[in-house]
Amino acid sequence: MRKSIYLKIITGIVVFVVLLLIVTKVVVEPWIGNKIEAKFNEKSKDYVIEINKVHISVFTSSFELDSITLHAKEESGVDRVLNGQIASIKLKGISFWKALFKKDIAINKVIISNTAIRGKIPFPEEDKPPMISSLNIRIDSIRFDNIEFAIQNTLNAAAYSVKEGALKISGFQVEKQDTLNVGIFKQINFNAKEFLSVSADSMYTYIASGIVCSEDLNTLNADSFSIHPNYKEHEFTSRHKYQTDRIEARLSSIFLHNFSAAGYLTSKKLVSSFVEIGKIEVNAFRDKRKKFHHLKKAAFQDMIYDYPAMINIDSIGLMSGNISYTEHAEKANEPGTVTFNELYAKIYKITNDTVYKTEKGYLKMKAEARLMGKARMTILLKGRLFDKHNSILLNGTLSDMEVKDLNPMLEKNAFIYATSGKIDKMNFSFTADNSRALGKMIFLYHGLDIAVKNKRTDDTTAIIERVTSIIANIKVIDSNPAPKEAVREGIIDYPRDPERFIFNYCAKSILSGIKSSLVKSPKK
Repeated sequence: MRKSIYLKIITGIVVFVVLLLIVTKVVVEPWIGNKIEAKFNEKSKDYVIEINKVHISVFTSSFELDSITLHAKEESGVDRVLNGQIASIKLKGISFWKALFKKDIAINKVIISNTAIRGKIPFPEEDKPPMISSLNIRIDSIRFDNIEFAIQNTLNAAAYSVKEGALKISGFQVEKQDTLNVGIFKQINFNAKEFLSVSADSMYTYIASGIVCSEDLNTLNADSFSIHPNYKEHEFTSRHKYQTDRIEARLSSIFLHNFSAAGYLTSKKLVSSFVEIGKIEVNAFRDKRKKFHHLKKAAFQDMIYDYPAMINIDSIGLMSGNISYTEHAEKANEPGTVTFNELYAKIYKITNDTVYKTEKGYLKMKAEARLMGKARMTILLKGRLFDKHNSILLNGTLSDMEVKDLNPMLEKNAFIYATSGKIDKMNFSFTADNSRALGKMIFLYHGLDIAVKNKRTDDTTAIIERVTSIIANIKVIDSNPAPKEAVREGIIDYPRDPERFIFNYCAKSILSGIKSSLVKSPKK
């Protein structure tokens, strides 16, 4: 008798469970799917979603949406062409009790698989009012597997894309009436095969490859980061009213140690104990035949101090690199180029921490390279942080170089041509601030002979150019020291041009010392 009762109870439970599963599959799941679709499509004026299947498991506290598609409504306009597919959205460890009776969302894990979004939309030109949460929400972990993303702006040329991306967000928690923003995430881990963006003016494409951002390890690394101009040299500059630099660059083997992605996304904070760059290749071009834009430029120290968030980078190490700068002078037929090869550099203490307004701290840079791929050149820069004059001390050396090796720059930019001569040694030291650069130079050379070039024909043999070359060689002493004379000390004296950046300031200051070393009585 007792066994019969137990059997009936077990049978009843099984029947109830089976009926529950049937009702859930046949009635509840389709109803929930239709309800989600209707609610979203009712509130969205531009897009429609479709959900293929819904799976609910009360026993495992899980919820799953399969095959979700998103597309623009026909009446939304031609400027919104957006299509998206998500293979599945899985919610695990849901508290159905809190969701139904307390209107609180508590979930252990959310997994979003195979997301693909492509299309064209107008990016908002102004910041929208912040979104406010209407519920208490806690999600321990959100994971996006395999993200494919490609969006273009219909208002300009801006575009963004991600290939084979993966994102994991930990510690998502927001209270009712809280503002929804990136700062509510505790940790962000991200990796992608490629991240690409196109500038709004279409001039540049930026590509980062092999990105791995680990909040667990506090590191960000990338196989490469490149800057690609979308137009060739003169075509690029022709699209600008004023002189501008066209930059083409590639950085490889990039590592940021003790870097927080969440900190950067939340407040634009740039903090790292060490930034390592394995190699850098840079090609810069400027067409000086165009008008110059007379606009004051901030000193590089002020640019650091004025950054709207914290900067605290202990050091940056550049292991190797090559940099070339090409300039088309105003009356030159062709551009001239200067190169720095086998570059190695370290920069220390890049920070805007206001503690250094009272404590002593110095930004430093040590660099060495081969000028024109030939002579070894070293540079040491040092500047005190939060010095009101933005003073820097720059020391440098150069040795053992044929002057002819500088002709690719001299003949196109200075319209002179070195027929002979050798630089034995050059040492310089100067202090530069917001107003002027002052210092000294020892420039040792011998056997110097130069020819002046015609700016229009590039000819050095015409009578006018030959006479000018003779006069120039009379004024320019062919060696330092001259026979039976002491070494001439060059004077570095150059006023800062507030419309030029630090590279131009330093280069012109060094050039002033070279010029004064070439004549008998340099002007102070």
